[in-house]
Amino acid sequence: MAPVYTTVIGQCMGARDIDSANFYFKKLNKITFVLSVLWNALVFAITPLIIKYSAISSEAKSLVIWLVLINNIFNGLFYPFAGSLGNGLRAAGDVKFTMITSVTLTIAARLAFSALFGLVLGWGVIGIAIGMSMDLVFRGIIFIRRYHSKKWTKFCLI
Repeated sequence: MAPVYTTVIGQCMGARDIDSANFYFKKLNKITFVLSVLWNALVFAITPLIIKYSAISSEAKSLVIWLVLINNIFNGLFYPFAGSLGNGLRAAGDVKFTMITSVTLTIAARLAFSALFGLVLGWGVIGIAIGMSMDLVFRGIIFIRRYHSKKWTKFCLI
């Protein structure tokens, strides 16, 4: 859905039609969230079928299920806002804020939370998977707040 945000929001903002951009932001957010949850649920549902034929131990198979579950929960619930919404904000001209936020959180949040959960708390690879996903949580929250602040409406495109 990210290219859809980029195209639709970019067209609206290029025409200086902020009301339409806001309308499509809301509509695309709903569609993206539903599709994301459905897609990630489907991937998780077929994962046991795929690993059933893998030549790995039952312990490794169990770990794969847990890692896919963690990944798909975070991706399903937070990526629509951390990823696609961010693309919409960039299409509206809010490039500097979204890029700095994305790069900073990708490095800082992933590193800090992976170290905290995986090493300090001793959760191992499960903790690292959760820690890596915290980037999506914080980026999604920040981008939702940025969207609601309406600062993205202040940029003049072309």
